[in-house]
Amino acid sequence: MKTLLQMPAVRECAAVACSFNSGGCHAPAVTVAAADGAASCATFVESSVRGGIAEITGSVGACARTDCVHNSNLACTAPSVEIGPGATASDCLTYRAA
Repeated sequence: MKTLLQMPAVRECAAVACSFNSGGCHAPAVTVAAADGAASCATFVESSVRGGIAEITGSVGACARTDCVHNSNLACTAPSVEIGPGATASDCLTYRAA
């Protein structure tokens, strides 16, 4: 069984308006959603309040994009992911259709 520490890291996040982004993603785990055809980061929170844990790099906790080549049982199997502007302000740029 994998632990959270073994899940794919958020290697880069360009969603600078996100509260969890402070020189990188510091959310304990992000969820990639499948809303309106986008692979958007559902953990994205636009707020002046800084969130997350400064000592950690975020990882992918769950992925609802079942049509992604990296999705296995709603979990991401990519080595790491990049989050940034796409269809929304915070899309999983690592998403690739199967």
